[in-house]
Amino acid sequence: MPSLVPHFRSKEPVSPLPDVRSLQELLLPVDTLLRSDVSLALVRYPGCEPYVCMQRDGRDTLCQRLSGLFGTGFVLCPFAEGEGHPVVLVRADVTACGWEDIGRLLQKMVRELHLSHATLPQSMSVPTFADLKARLFESRPDSGYEGALSVFLHDLQEGRFDKLVLSRAQNFPGAHSAARIFARACHAYPNALVTLSHTRSGTWIGASPEILLQGEKDQWTTMALAGTRPRGSATPWDEKNRREQAWVARYIRDSLAPLCARIREEGPFTAEAGQVEHLRTDFFLEKAQGVSFRDLALALHPTPAVCGLPKKEAMERILSTESLDRRYYSGFIGLMQEDAASFYVNLRCLKLHAGGVRLYAGGGILAQSKLESEWKETCHKMCTMLALIGRDEA
Repeated sequence: MPSLVPHFRSKEPVSPLPDVRSLQELLLPVDTLLRSDVSLALVRYPGCEPYVCMQRDGRDTLCQRLSGLFGTGFVLCPFAEGEGHPVVLVRADVTACGWEDIGRLLQKMVRELHLSHATLPQSMSVPTFADLKARLFESRPDSGYEGALSVFLHDLQEGRFDKLVLSRAQNFPGAHSAARIFARACHAYPNALVTLSHTRSGTWIGASPEILLQGEKDQWTTMALAGTRPRGSATPWDEKNRREQAWVARYIRDSLAPLCARIREEGPFTAEAGQVEHLRTDFFLEKAQGVSFRDLALALHPTPAVCGLPKKEAMERILSTESLDRRYYSGFIGLMQEDAASFYVNLRCLKLHAGGVRLYAGGGILAQSKLESEWKETCHKMCTMLALIGRDEA
């Protein structure tokens, strides 16, 4: 199999993205394959041709630790490694690249498995985005979220942590097409890694803008992305945003210094992301002899954006206090092979199941945080994926 990393970094023109309706019809066999034992991962990196890898036998590789995972394919790493939520590898036994080739391969797999074709859910059976959004913002903080926030606030006010991240999930019942959600995500988020994976750990769809680690052989890159404001703001960045971004950059610097022979930085600079912009520093790494890219990824994960600082103690506090089982939300995802990988933080994502979808979101808690405002922030963040499942207005 050719190297995956040149595919990530290719500057060659990519095939045009079909319109949403055409794309979801082309990908409709995915909905059929989700009813089978086939393990698959469909990925669209920013500015690259889409790629699919599949296993006919459904026996995706499971490993308790990323450090023990080897092979070529799509990786799904949980927030917290360990029993119950293994690291998953969908091996690249069967692959295709490009929309038309992917469509043909999906149809071929459906025929070979003698599966009856799925159909798109009737559009009128799916609530509109406005209806779903109203339901979301009418929700109230549950006791688990409220109790965890109280513990986090006490710890922060006592100075035990610099930062803690509190997450929650919310279910939305209904019949949803994975093909439709993925197609809409590709159109809505051109600068994100858009993924659809179906393994023994469930069916997950995500759209993430944040690189955790990307590269090949000895050369790797990562980024410190923090601070948010409307795109095109004319004023200089304020001290709060600069301090937050410098904090993340220092975390990366300190985490990777023992593992790298050389680290070069560019930034901070303003980077656009949809309707907002962030402060960003790019890091270019030469890993030290005897260090693997798995070592680099595990040194960075979980990032301050999804966990807190100090990292080890924040992770322990989250696992002992947070009422949510994050599973693969706030873990990382992407393609890997022997000496190359491209991993993104699994931030904006949902889990698809027979009865509907489960959306995830979280937020950084400060000593002065308030319950209502923190809950509302998670609602706003869930709207990113909620917009993909809602029916368009008539």
